[in-house]
Amino acid sequence: MSAPQPQQRLSVPLTFWSRTDVVHALKDHDAGALFRLVRQYCGASQQTIGAAVDLAQPHVSRIMAGRQQVTALRSWQRLADGLGMPNESRRLLGLADAHGVYPGGNSPSGSPPADSGDLWSASRTVDDIAEITLKDLMKRREALAVGGTLVIGTALTETLEHWLLPTSGILDHRRGSLGEAELQRIEAATAALRHWDDRWRLGIRRKAVVGQLSEVSELAETGQPAPVQERLFVVMAELSKIAASMSYDAGDHPTAQRYYTIALRAVHQAGPEHRLYGVGVLADMARQMLDTHNPQDALDISRIALDSAQTHNAPLPVLSLLRTREGWSYANMGRTAAYTRSVAQAEDLLSDAAAQQLPAWARNFDHAELAGVVGARYRDLALTQDDKATRHRYAQASATYINQALRLRAPAKRRNRAFDLIGLGRTYLVLGEPEEAARVINRAADLERDLGSGRVRRRLHDWYREAAAFHREPSVAATRAELSTTLLAEQANAKELA
Repeated sequence: MSAPQPQQRLSVPLTFWSRTDVVHALKDHDAGALFRLVRQYCGASQQTIGAAVDLAQPHVSRIMAGRQQVTALRSWQRLADGLGMPNESRRLLGLADAHGVYPGGNSPSGSPPADSGDLWSASRTVDDIAEITLKDLMKRREALAVGGTLVIGTALTETLEHWLLPTSGILDHRRGSLGEAELQRIEAATAALRHWDDRWRLGIRRKAVVGQLSEVSELAETGQPAPVQERLFVVMAELSKIAASMSYDAGDHPTAQRYYTIALRAVHQAGPEHRLYGVGVLADMARQMLDTHNPQDALDISRIALDSAQTHNAPLPVLSLLRTREGWSYANMGRTAAYTRSVAQAEDLLSDAAAQQLPAWARNFDHAELAGVVGARYRDLALTQDDKATRHRYAQASATYINQALRLRAPAKRRNRAFDLIGLGRTYLVLGEPEEAARVINRAADLERDLGSGRVRRRLHDWYREAAAFHREPSVAATRAELSTTLLAEQANAKELA
């Protein structure tokens, strides 16, 4: 007779609790629905759920089938404790906060060890970097599982608001042996990786970034003198942001968000002189929320970034960039007046900017970038208008701004030019000019053949879908046919291989 198998331990990630269907189950006090969702998203059996919440398997079965209800407050308390429910979710049930639960909920990989410290502490940040890089390197075939589900709403923004709090400081450990020459080599290697999108593709190079991040986290774990630790945290922040950008470009938003958050936590430990780098991470996270159609979250993150930027006397172009993120959010919400106000502020800030020393991440934001973003957002506003005259006026403004961006773009900014051309092609569809739309999309496709950018191909797919209304136009039909058999087909194959 075979020996009994050990009971699987239930681990519910933080991202589970921010799902819309989970929130509804909690608000409805529907334990059956909650158990079904735990089984669906966490792969837990009825026995595993029962062991976690101290219920026999038959009881779990009856609750899941709707034949038994959970109504007693004490029973819900037991369920919350057993499932590792974060405080925000407990409040939906009318339960008191649990002691020892981190702001924003449990660790994404389950409950943290008792001595792991606060989520934003140096030791906890290093531990989480080691964990995510290990999962990423060892389970890359399951890459989408690395970051879990995209976190949205208060579960995200309440965690990010801790960025505004002062750091508790890094303990000065003298046992580390990392020399200056080795530290400079690590910093130089990181600097060489910053412009990956101009020269490299994904695959093995991404593994190199994650591998380097893993090695640096091991060095930080050994304990170094505080000045060395601070420089290591800067490196970890940069490498995490690069990994996030690569994941974002590949369309893996949950993993990108996880790396962005890790980057923000790492730079939080590096000292106040690096706070503007964290503002750049927040700006990227706001853009990601816009790309995933979560404009309210993007607006909240933009405001956190603006608070931090103004506190630390950010250069005017940085403030202008953040105002464009704010305006982008308003445009996606259809809030025309608020969008117009934010755009005016962004334009004034950039016009008033004298020659200033800018952080590296902000040097690409110039008048061309501002015009491109504003033009694309006017197209978004045009699509929300029922009045044909207003719709046409906004679409014309969009075309004017995007053409201005194309005139101002440096030739080396090929990916930015591709985005401009695709945006212009989509605007021409709104204006009812399909031949012009096909012409500029063909130019964008020519650029993309050399770029290999997942984000560019996703925007091309947006045009492909929107142009279906003009499929009888010969030029549009030809362009759609070419895209479907080349770039878009390659994108679909890449997703299947992933």
